[in-house]
Amino acid sequence: MNKSSIIILMFFIGISFAFSQRITIKNIESRLVTNQGVEFVGELKDIDDNIYIFPTWKNYGVLYVDNKTYQLNNINFNVETNSFESRLKKDQLFSYGKSSIDSVSINNHLFKKIGSSFYEVLYENGDNQFLKKHDVRYTRGEDKRLSGPKGETTVSLNYKYLIVSKEDFNKIELNKNSIIKLYESDEDKLKSFVKKERLSYKKEEDIIKIIDYMI
Repeated sequence: MNKSSIIILMFFIGISFAFSQRITIKNIESRLVTNQGVEFVGELKDIDDNIYIFPTWKNYGVLYVDNKTYQLNNINFNVETNSFESRLKKDQLFSYGKSSIDSVSINNHLFKKIGSSFYEVLYENGDNQFLKKHDVRYTRGEDKRLSGPKGETTVSLNYKYLIVSKEDFNKIELNKNSIIKLYESDEDKLKSFVKKERLSYKKEEDIIKIIDYMI
């Protein structure tokens, strides 16, 4: 093959590659092709006022799918929809389908899917886990006057906690009564440890120490 033929061939290859990069996302039941060449089913969405865990989109993420890992540098967790999204444009997002993802790590925060929801793993040791579900609370605006307009409804972050031991799932609150009830058979041991270490029943990091000691 002469030099001119090689140049022509490379030109057409370049055109073909550029075109293929432009059609990676479809409008409905879209597929986003990562730099590893792997497709994830999801859908395109417009930017809205949903609450996200991380303040920017420049987050290092790892998707775990069917015992494989894929890296991303543009991902966030939508608390209102309990889903992971990447920002494509100023006014457009790509939302990953929950069914195709086993777990996700964002900035070293691990989220695992339990049922149809993702929980952040705060602690894990064998069959024991301390899980946190990020949720939202809607507060209805107060009536300004008897017949006047209502104030705007506000949205704020809310958290729910689970302690998993083997196949037992226990919902807890971050307070003394809830934690003592969980370990009521070893209540004296628990109280002694909390007092000795000067721990709080209201802090996640202290609950982690309690769980690690009590298992």
